[in-house]
Amino acid sequence: MVRSWMVAAISLSAWSPATPLVSKYRLELKTTVVQDLSALGSGEQKQEFANTAFVTVTTADSAGGQTVTMVLDSLLPGEGSPIPADAAKSAGGQKWHGFRQPSGKLGGLELEGESPIAGAIEPALLDLLPPMKAGTREGQTWTDTTDSNNNGIAVRMVTNFQTSTDSYNGAKVIKLAGAFSSAMSGEQQSAQGPLTLEGNGTGTTTWLVGKDGMSLSAIRSVKQNISLSMAQLPQPIPVTVTIEGTATLIK
Repeated sequence: MVRSWMVAAISLSAWSPATPLVSKYRLELKTTVVQDLSALGSGEQKQEFANTAFVTVTTADSAGGQTVTMVLDSLLPGEGSPIPADAAKSAGGQKWHGFRQPSGKLGGLELEGESPIAGAIEPALLDLLPPMKAGTREGQTWTDTTDSNNNGIAVRMVTNFQTSTDSYNGAKVIKLAGAFSSAMSGEQQSAQGPLTLEGNGTGTTTWLVGKDGMSLSAIRSVKQNISLSMAQLPQPIPVTVTIEGTATLIK
């Protein structure tokens, strides 16, 4: 349900590291979930929580693109987080592998082993690399459509991108701004039986990108409106999810 956020952008020069490039990030995510349980006689319920993650990203040139390895160094649950401290601690060290296409887009990530806690941050990890070709200049616009399936929930996202110039620590860099809309539908199994989800969302992501094509900083804002239906419910339950996220290069 909670699909996230996150970040990257690209510099005025193309990147072509001869050796693997290692970048470390601090990811901060604040989530607000509002459920209207009027159909169950409970009224509106609101939950707010935050989580902070530290992630190491390693990229290396390969077959026209880049191999990508991401490691969750640590996950720190904030106030109100539903993630227990011991579960967050055990998630440290989880590793993902993927491939960055020549377009700059990350084709996907495969998690080593299983970890529902680590898996919860995958949407943020997918945005750590800028979906932009190396050497892209300011003043460019394009549209990208992505279809995915998340455990039975089909999601289509359409994003409009635009590049401009900005500065970072006194250096001129490319700013990549993306505005997106999404639609989701599908069915998942729960302890109470089949659960049907229908919804849509909107959001923005802004990246500043360095010479190596990695993100220097990123900001994401997402709002989703979801309708949950079950045979046991007299009517669908409206759920609104708001996500504010940042990614900052720390090394």
